[in-house]
Amino acid sequence: MLGHSLAQYEWSQFQGDSSFTRFSAGPAPDTSNILWTSKIEGIQPYISAFNGMIYLCNAHAVFAVDGQTGNIKWTTPIDMPNTWPAVYKIDNAHLIVENVCLDPQTGHVLWISDSFNADTGGIFNANVYSPEEKMFYRKVNAYVEAWDFSDPSKPPTRAWIAYVYGGGTTGSGITYGEGKVFPGSFENHQMALNAKTGTILWDTPTTGPMIFSGSYSQGRFVRGGTDDNTLYCFNATNGDILWTYNPGTDGYFTVGTAVGYGTVYALNKDGCLYAVDIETGNLTWSYPGPGPMLFPGTPTVADGKVYATTGQDAQFLDQVGGSEFACLDALTGSVLWKLSTEALAPRESVAVAYGNLYMIPGNVTTAVDTISGSEYATSDEIWAIGTPTIPTHDWPMWRADPSHSSSAPTGPTTLALNWKFQTQGAVSSSPSVVDGIVYVGSQDKNIYAIGAWSGNLLWKFPTQAPVESSPAIADGKLYTGGDDGYVYCLDAYTGVCIWKTFVNGNLPATFGSIVLKSSPVLSENTLYIGSLDGYLYALNKANGNIIWKTPADGRIVSSPALAEGAVFFTAEEPTTGALYKLNAATGALLWRVEIPYEFQFTGGTDMLGSPSVAAGLVFASSSLGAYYAFNATTGAVEWTFKNPYATEFIVSSPIYVDGKVFLIDKFDIACVDATNGHTLWSYFTGDELYVSPSYADGKIYVVTSQRHIYILDATNNGAELASVTTPSSSWSSPTLANGKLYIGCNDWNIYCFGENTTTPTQPLPPPTSLLMSAPLMFVTIIAAAVLIVIIALVSIIRKQNRHR
Repeated sequence: MLGHSLAQYEWSQFQGDSSFTRFSAGPAPDTSNILWTSKIEGIQPYISAFNGMIYLCNAHAVFAVDGQTGNIKWTTPIDMPNTWPAVYKIDNAHLIVENVCLDPQTGHVLWISDSFNADTGGIFNANVYSPEEKMFYRKVNAYVEAWDFSDPSKPPTRAWIAYVYGGGTTGSGITYGEGKVFPGSFENHQMALNAKTGTILWDTPTTGPMIFSGSYSQGRFVRGGTDDNTLYCFNATNGDILWTYNPGTDGYFTVGTAVGYGTVYALNKDGCLYAVDIETGNLTWSYPGPGPMLFPGTPTVADGKVYATTGQDAQFLDQVGGSEFACLDALTGSVLWKLSTEALAPRESVAVAYGNLYMIPGNVTTAVDTISGSEYATSDEIWAIGTPTIPTHDWPMWRADPSHSSSAPTGPTTLALNWKFQTQGAVSSSPSVVDGIVYVGSQDKNIYAIGAWSGNLLWKFPTQAPVESSPAIADGKLYTGGDDGYVYCLDAYTGVCIWKTFVNGNLPATFGSIVLKSSPVLSENTLYIGSLDGYLYALNKANGNIIWKTPADGRIVSSPALAEGAVFFTAEEPTTGALYKLNAATGALLWRVEIPYEFQFTGGTDMLGSPSVAAGLVFASSSLGAYYAFNATTGAVEWTFKNPYATEFIVSSPIYVDGKVFLIDKFDIACVDATNGHTLWSYFTGDELYVSPSYADGKIYVVTSQRHIYILDATNNGAELASVTTPSSSWSSPTLANGKLYIGCNDWNIYCFGENTTTPTQPLPPPTSLLMSAPLMFVTIIAAAVLIVIIALVSIIRKQNRHR
């Protein structure tokens, strides 16, 4: 059974969703590995995926195929009056195909309509269901009809009908976007209709017909013109043309566009896939396939990648192409992998769901059969492409878990940028990741929820001050502290505030180092968090009521750790730092030990480092230069690690792994023996290190104040595996989840880094080239030497002339 983290990523109708962006916010395969194939005789184009199933049709029935195994779960015979039927999700209990409503789980027929049909015949009449409006919009000849599905338990009724001049019987799709529908036309114009009433909102002239399908994204509607070979971007509110793009080739745009990562992706008959910036209309990149295409399809975008049929085994413009289905890097257009097949273009029978790519392989024939309407051949199969397992490990709170292990099962070995998301302020909060969602605070006073694979905003919640605390997530709820003094509990999937409790955390404070705030740690029923008022608070998770609060002798900015029924935290007190152990149930003091301050010339006694607990020990730091291992039961000091030359404030939390402790030692990442504190190895980065490191499967992830992120080999004395430079420093700790690294940055962005996707290996030069390289190098050296001598002689002559 699929877990929520993957099951939530569906493909609810044949274009993905009602916006027709063909974008999936979930993971998608880096590999062309075929997981399974399933045979369906007479398979028709178009794939839908929801409720853990893949839904397809042939001319006589609808099929539900298990998305994980490829096994056919049920088959329901249906009279298909039209070709190329598509399945639409209405809700979890109803799907529509043709004029029939079925139960998605069983395939049982729920009702049959005498007046409504989701498939209106013709070629490329892309109809659409809008769950926001609970309306189904279909094109019937030159009209758009809206059908009311507010009660899906019975057949719908027609809500309105609108005439679209130039609307032919074929080739004109409808797209929905935020209260508007955008029909196509064989005339040279683009219209927008009110989705509730059908009234015309705007009608904009173009220089080519607006047929096939377009995409709606964030207030913009894009569509490819055919006859004028031009991509159009319209202001969806008033119809103004914001930009056009024409590649200047002997081709034209057909079928549909895709949108993701601020980019419009469109295939052209000239054989190229174009990526155009949706804000400016400037070309970002283009990918040339093996030749011109007879009838291009529509790209699909997911997880930083674009999937498309980029070549067809057909003749066009007196040239013959070749079958090719390509996976490209969405940001650069570089090839990640290719297959020598087609995804049944031009209908582009592709869906991305549950972390996999599903496709119906086939190929376009050399000419369209105008009698049958057939222009493709298929092997009567659906393929699932992906990997057997997709890492979906969560990182639900600051430092991963209540004891602050700061560890994950897997992490990337390289730092390829998957996406970045910009807030309106620096991000020192460390991200938490649960169920495929990244949660993080920003100094712009908002708490954000972002798609973990897509980088898309899901929701944001405003507070009254910067949010430097890191969120903790459990049971569908998010908990975090704000600089406005409150602890917030939000619905993790909607951002709706459930409760907030004032804990006096908005007091004025002077820091000698960077500014951080305590992050919450969660038990089954209780939330624990420190405050600038010097109290450690325990709150009821259900309602936010204060269960108890225990005073320290100074402010608490460290994040408490929870282990074996006790809470551990450090406090900044008037004359010394201190480590506390409290009874987690009552708040009673179990022990307190002093951690002497280490002073530097700039002043300040910030106790920013947070304790971690493992192997019967509590690992904690002083203000700077010193780390301690305390007996978790008695508070006795087991060992001390001190570097008198490390004069920077410690912001990090030590990591315990298999008898070793990893800690930040100014310019170094140090690995020490957990039993005695003796250094096993130390890796010098050359950068000052402040932020807590993270660990996964033999790798250490480190952030420096000089804008670098490093991956170090913990099994090889910290040897560098990878590094990347960001535009500003990060006070956010690395978060490891889903095999990726997530981190906030002072440049206002949240970054997601992952593996470098496999690229084709460049062949070595032939032996003759290698033999020629040595003489060529020798010639180059001689030429450079001669040039240096000439420059020196000229300089001497000029000096002599000046002396004269």
